[in-house]
Amino acid sequence: MQITVVITTHDRPALLREAIASVESQRFDEWDIVVVDDGSSPAVALEPLHEELRGRIRLLRNEVAQGPSEARNMGMRVAAGETIFFLDDDDLLDADALVKIDAAFRDDATLNCLFVNVAPFGSDAEGTQHNQVQAMSRVLDTMGQRLGDAEGVLRLDSGRLFGALLDRIPMAFQRVAIKRAQLQKVGLYSGKGFEDLEWYFRVALRCTCGLLRTPLYRVRCEGQSYFSRPEEKQRLIDTIIHMRKGLLNLDEVATTPALRDLTVAALASANFNKAYYANENNQPFPWRNLFDSAAHGLCWQHFSLAGKALKNQMRNVVTRRHDN
Repeated sequence: MQITVVITTHDRPALLREAIASVESQRFDEWDIVVVDDGSSPAVALEPLHEELRGRIRLLRNEVAQGPSEARNMGMRVAAGETIFFLDDDDLLDADALVKIDAAFRDDATLNCLFVNVAPFGSDAEGTQHNQVQAMSRVLDTMGQRLGDAEGVLRLDSGRLFGALLDRIPMAFQRVAIKRAQLQKVGLYSGKGFEDLEWYFRVALRCTCGLLRTPLYRVRCEGQSYFSRPEEKQRLIDTIIHMRKGLLNLDEVATTPALRDLTVAALASANFNKAYYANENNQPFPWRNLFDSAAHGLCWQHFSLAGKALKNQMRNVVTRRHDN
C-alpha cells in the first residue's frame, strides 16, 4: 500500500530536512512525500536528491502563506498514495511508523482512519507528555475504553468518539492516517488556525477509526508556552466557540438529537469558560457569553460568576472615581 506523507512548512528549512530524513529512514518502502511550502522566504529548495529518491518527493508552493489548513488541502489534492499521512515540519516519525500504519490497515480492512499515538521530545517534553496522558485517558474513559499496555490498534467506538472529543482533542487524535478514498466523504480542511480542529470531528463522524497505541509520531516540544499568554488563551476560547457553533451545522449533528444535545452543552461550557476567564484576568466581561451559557441551563455557577463580575465592575468604577 502506497502512503503519501504530506509535510507543510513555513520558514523552517533545517527542521524540514530533519522531518524528511525521518521519512527516508522508514522501514517501509512504499512511500512518497509531498512538501507544501506555505510562503517561505526564501522559498524552500530541496537538497539534490539521491537517484533512488527522485520522483518520490514532490515540492509545491504557495507564494503567499495560506496557513497550515490550506497547505494541507493542497497536499491532499495531489496525493497519489492509497493512504495519506500528515507530518508537521518540526516533528519526526519513528522508523516503524509507516510499516505499522500499513500493517494496521491490512489487518483490518474496515478501518479507513488511524490516529497515531505521540512521543514528545525536547525541553518541554515532560510537561507535554503529562498533559497528553491525562487528555488521552479522559477521552478514552468517556468512551469506556482504555489504552492499556498492549501494542497494536485500539478499535474506537465510532458512536461515542465525537462526544468524547468535544471536551478536548489530544495530540494523538490530531495525527491522522486516512484512506484517500475516504476524503470524498470527510472533505478537506475548512478553517484557518485552530478552526482546523473541526476536520477531526468530521473524521470521527464519517470514518471507522482506530488508534495505534505505540507512540510512533515524535512531537517536538520547545518553548510550548503559547497558550499561557492571556490574549492567545482568549483567542483559543473564541475559536472553540466559533467551531462548536459550526459543528451544529454538520448534517450528522443537525439530524441526530443526541449529538446535537452534546454539542449544545459543549458550546454552553465554552461560553461560560470565556466569561470566567475574562473575569479572572480583569478583561471586559462578556455578558452575552454568560447569558448564552445560562440559556442552556441556569445553575448556581452562573449566579456566582455574575455576582463576581458585578463586584469587580463596581470596584473598578470606585477606583476610577477615586483616581480622578
